[in-house]
Amino acid sequence: MKWLYSVLLLPAIWLLVACGAAVPTGPQATDLKAIKVDDAALDSSASFWANAPKLQVATKAVREGHPDGSTVTLQAAYDADNLVIRAEWADPTNSNFKDAWKWDGSAFTRVKANEDRLMYLWSIGNDAQFASKGCAAVCHNQDPDEKTWWMGTENPDLRYDIWQWQAARTNPLNQASDEWLGARPDEKSKARRVDDRESGGAALNRNEEKTAPAFMHSTDLTSPYLVAGQETPIDSAKLTADILVPGYLLSPFVGSAGDISAQGQWADDKWVVVLSRALNTGHEDDVTLTPPKPVPFGLSIADDAGDANHTVSQEALILEWQ
Repeated sequence: MKWLYSVLLLPAIWLLVACGAAVPTGPQATDLKAIKVDDAALDSSASFWANAPKLQVATKAVREGHPDGSTVTLQAAYDADNLVIRAEWADPTNSNFKDAWKWDGSAFTRVKANEDRLMYLWSIGNDAQFASKGCAAVCHNQDPDEKTWWMGTENPDLRYDIWQWQAARTNPLNQASDEWLGARPDEKSKARRVDDRESGGAALNRNEEKTAPAFMHSTDLTSPYLVAGQETPIDSAKLTADILVPGYLLSPFVGSAGDISAQGQWADDKWVVVLSRALNTGHEDDVTLTPPKPVPFGLSIADDAGDANHTVSQEALILEWQ
């Protein structure tokens, strides 16, 4: 339909500096040690987390003059088939009303709101540059002019796997967006792509004129989320002044884009987000995890933000297996 279009590809600049320095060797404070368990369940309260070592990762602002972010506490566990990573960080606000519509009693306006996010970046295959420099090998060209930043590689044989959890657009579906980064294109917005999919994603909730939402929740008018099957055409007579209508109509990813399961919970001024993915998805656009081989990766979080308004780990991180 004309009033809905896919917004699966987010502004690529958000991932520009998702990590940083060279991968360390030997025991370091950058090593995330995954423990072996019988069942790596997608459960932030699972008993095995009590035995999983914690890695504290400080995050720093990408843009000069912007505040640094929260410290993220990481834990990891795996079984014969799956890896789960638990992330916890302080956040005083649950930002999950991205691009919502506000009804003032007579008209709708777009709310300037974004969402909280968590991202991991992995190299698909063996990339010596990524292993020695971290994400700086692929994320940007170190140019002080932010407008010239780019993501990607000049080698078409090198690709990178992105796991991006979004509080507004993927968490309601218990998923994260499985994406990949490839050869540097002419347009930087095309550097990052969502993995192959049969269907699913987030579509802007708006009418053909782009002046108001097309749908509202059929039973819960205060819900920040609108999942396919819950929608009903907008009826302003049922809305009260200052109510927010979700900015997106969500449907679950089907296909490789839906490889990552997620559980995100915000309470007590903090996020606890667990991501789960098969060690080997069988898809060319995903990293294959093969214990006991260590794997370098990057971390980034965003507080009600996108583009370059995020905070990142300053060193490349290493996933190790116990």
